Amino acid sequence: MDHMMIPSLRNRLKYLIALLMIAFSGALHAQQSHVKGNVSSTNGTSLEGVSVSVKNTTHTAATDGNGNYTLNLSTSGAVLIFKYIGYATQEIPLNGRTTLDVTLEPEDKTLSEVVVIGYGSLRKSDLTGSVASIKAEDLTKGSNINMQQALQGRVPGVQIYQKSGEPGAAMSVQIRGITSITGNNAPLYVIDGMPINDAAAIGAPGVGGATNNPNNRSPLNTLNPADIASIEILKDASATAIYGSRGANGVVLITTKKGREGATTVNYNATFGQQQVANTQRYMNGDEYTSALNGIIADGNLNTSSYIPVTGTNYNTDWQKLLLKNAPIQSHDISFSGGSSNTKYYISAGYFDQDGVMLNSGTTRYNASVNLETGLPSKYNIGISLSTSYISDNYNANGTGINDNASALYMAQNYDPTSPALDTDLSYFRSPLMAPMDNPLAVIHGQYSVGDTYRTFGNMFAEYFFIPSLSAKARVGVDLNNSKRSFWIDPSTLTGASYGGYADVRDGKRGYYLLEGTLNYNKVFGVHSINAVAGSTYERYTSSTLIANARNFALPDLTYYALASGEATLNGVGNGAQENILLSYLGRVNYALMDKYLVTASIRADGSARFGPDNRFGYFPSLALAWKMKQENFLADVSAVDELKIRASYGAIGNQPNVNYLYFSTYSGGRDAIFNGQRVSTLAPSRSPNPALQWESAQQVDIGLDFGLWKSRITGSVDYYNRRTYNLLYSVPQPLSTGFAARTENVGSMRNTGIEAAVNGILLDKSDLKWDAGFNITTLKNKVLSLGSVEQFIGEGPGNIGQYSILKPGESIGSFYGYIVEGVWQTDDDFSTAQPGVRPGDLKYKDIDGDNLINTNDRMVLGSSLPDFYYGFNTSVSYKGLSLAIFLEGSHGAKMLNSSLVDSYYPVDFRRNKLADLYLSRWTPSNPTNEYPSFIPGDPQGNKNVTNKTVEDASYLRIQSVRLAYKLPLPKNKFINNVTVFVNGQNLHTFTKYSGVDPAVNAIGDNVLRVDYNSYPLTRIFTGGINVQF
Repeated sequence: MDHMMIPSLRNRLKYLIALLMIAFSGALHAQQSHVKGNVSSTNGTSLEGVSVSVKNTTHTAATDGNGNYTLNLSTSGAVLIFKYIGYATQEIPLNGRTTLDVTLEPEDKTLSEVVVIGYGSLRKSDLTGSVASIKAEDLTKGSNINMQQALQGRVPGVQIYQKSGEPGAAMSVQIRGITSITGNNAPLYVIDGMPINDAAAIGAPGVGGATNNPNNRSPLNTLNPADIASIEILKDASATAIYGSRGANGVVLITTKKGREGATTVNYNATFGQQQVANTQRYMNGDEYTSALNGIIADGNLNTSSYIPVTGTNYNTDWQKLLLKNAPIQSHDISFSGGSSNTKYYISAGYFDQDGVMLNSGTTRYNASVNLETGLPSKYNIGISLSTSYISDNYNANGTGINDNASALYMAQNYDPTSPALDTDLSYFRSPLMAPMDNPLAVIHGQYSVGDTYRTFGNMFAEYFFIPSLSAKARVGVDLNNSKRSFWIDPSTLTGASYGGYADVRDGKRGYYLLEGTLNYNKVFGVHSINAVAGSTYERYTSSTLIANARNFALPDLTYYALASGEATLNGVGNGAQENILLSYLGRVNYALMDKYLVTASIRADGSARFGPDNRFGYFPSLALAWKMKQENFLADVSAVDELKIRASYGAIGNQPNVNYLYFSTYSGGRDAIFNGQRVSTLAPSRSPNPALQWESAQQVDIGLDFGLWKSRITGSVDYYNRRTYNLLYSVPQPLSTGFAARTENVGSMRNTGIEAAVNGILLDKSDLKWDAGFNITTLKNKVLSLGSVEQFIGEGPGNIGQYSILKPGESIGSFYGYIVEGVWQTDDDFSTAQPGVRPGDLKYKDIDGDNLINTNDRMVLGSSLPDFYYGFNTSVSYKGLSLAIFLEGSHGAKMLNSSLVDSYYPVDFRRNKLADLYLSRWTPSNPTNEYPSFIPGDPQGNKNVTNKTVEDASYLRIQSVRLAYKLPLPKNKFINNVTVFVNGQNLHTFTKYSGVDPAVNAIGDNVLRVDYNSYPLTRIFTGGINVQF
């Protein structure tokens, strides 16, 4: 039996071996199979470099120049993945097929959108840095007057303040907080690849503390908002490092509209509107003024020979009303665009006129621009972008803060309301209570200036393609700014009478010249993608100023047109010139692996003539990484997620002084001297040199997340940033023995940290009904880390404010420094701890150090000008041709010094008018309030101008704009393509507890510390208009 079973087992073993061999040979045959095919786009174009891979394996291939591919397979049931930049990824089961042709569709618009990044562009989905992008259609939903206002609150990390409501005034723009104490904190503006010089061509003329227009004009005033196609804002070091020191405060890239292939398209826009003062503070009328001042004199038992009671006729003059008015505004622009496959053009012209809400103020702009690109030979691309403009400005009297009497608005607020505007002979009436303050109408009509600005900027480039992926590009650019300003103080004013009339004429020229050469490489190698740029730039800045002034005019009616009819003032003629050069080398590489793992590395070396030879060059490298998690297998089947990308970057950025020649001694014209009976001119040292001055440098870390959900109906981003700045530039006080008050030095470090978040959603997307909304928020925390060997700096405020700020390690930059008011001394209080001479009705200050004395040792930090967070919200709804857009923006936690409260609590002159709410609710024996003092002059504690009473919370929420538009349903015709009519309201309402004019103003310009200092009133604007496309 056993012998019989052995052959049987052997036979079965043979059969088993045979079956295994057949199966193994089948497996070998399966491993050696392959699939082939062709990949093209929806328009039939073959796609080269498409990545073709087998899901869950390492088998990959790439299409050739004809779009063909061949790929080995391990199983006939494989799933193939097709990936290509700019197209949606496809996963297709093979199902036994050996040939598979595929048509790729363009990627989701949101993911494939191309954004400008400086010296190039990338798909939005390939960004590794923090970049915000705004398109023209988003800008037109808000302000159509000023590009910076249109950005206000729309971009996380970007904070914008109005310096003034004056037509044409620049706005203060800060990206991710403060980068420098005394240097420039404004971002770099780049228009069509051309950096724009934002320095003023001439300074503000003035005499006796009276000046006109202390605020610089915006460099963007010459740009028509209707010509803007998109704006990209570069925020982190990875994005800005390519611009080196000029990008230390962030970069705003503005791309203007270009021509498109096709017949000529004509666009015409017209806007008309009215402006009104958004808010004014209520000062006492004549009756209240008489009652309050006479009541204080009686309550304080004041000497009536020194404190003259108010008597006589009461005219109840509202001085603010006499100076302010509703004002018209209008704009018109027309553009022509079109082109062929080789040549494209865009030409535009515009007119803008804005009358001021204060008398004798306003601005008018004429501008024209042209964009032309042509690729005449197939390997060449040539283009020109040019813009030119003329701006005419009228300025009225506006103080610098050195002398409050110079501000016509300040005078209107403080002048005697019982007096008439004009005397019986129609001359300006001067109240005997107000000297030396002048009649506000006399100043508004007799103290003014006019300005003319001619500006042309643009660039021309030529690009040659050695091969489709490699090109060389040369760019030449120029920015020429010629300005003239003429200032006049008429003898009919008190200041002008003392000078016999005064005129100042200034002519300034600024030039910026750019030479730039770059090599650009852009190639896809299967699963590898490289985008690289390397080059060099040469930038030259020039400026010159000519000044002439005179006084005691024989023919004052000719004003500044006849300087020869006046007497030359001391140093009445002067001129000056400056020059600066910046030489730079730059490079950047963007690398993508499998359209999944992204790396960006860049470096720039800047050599600036503003530093000594040993410190001339600064080096600014950066590195950024990104991971497209959506491309991973574990998210590939999650249909709700369209994009999920993590970003991280680190980079070094730097800043140079905004003043030339700090590293060596400079001289300027001194006072004239008399030698041997003759007047001679002299030179005097004007600056203490610092040859060791170095670059401000900063290291910045950014970690971000980008997401898109449900076919990009919800998109957004979150970023954490941490920037630490070293070698801060600061004007350090010097010993008197040096002969100089201060010298610029590198003194310390500070840190800015925060979180940015933005989310946008398409809430409804029906054929006729659409609704979208967006929200962004930014937190900001600043901390001074070190001031070197200096313990602290205490800063002086404008006008009569006195010491008002502190710069100290551990505190935020922009910190106010003053006293704490605990209340008002009452009749039954214990006065044993009070200062000698304190009486009921005086303010009660907190004794911080407990020594029973109120002095400078009792000051403390009262808060910072920087907000805890700021935010914006926008929504738009459209139904058929009707659309409504609403935009809100706000800020929380910032402090601001209210100078109107300073003037009311601590008046320079008891007789001046004051805020009505304070004085009508003041402490009296019959009204023992703990809120307001008696305002009886002669407080023995001294004037403590900066207190928790005068530094206020400036948090707010503003309805920034509401726009209603209707696209007319036109019948088909050959002439008109589109007609849209619209109405728009701007700065409609502000919700705030701030008692001043506006919580979002900064009257002293780009200064870190925000002060509401009698600035030109902000306006509420209502406009209507029409857009016609032919």
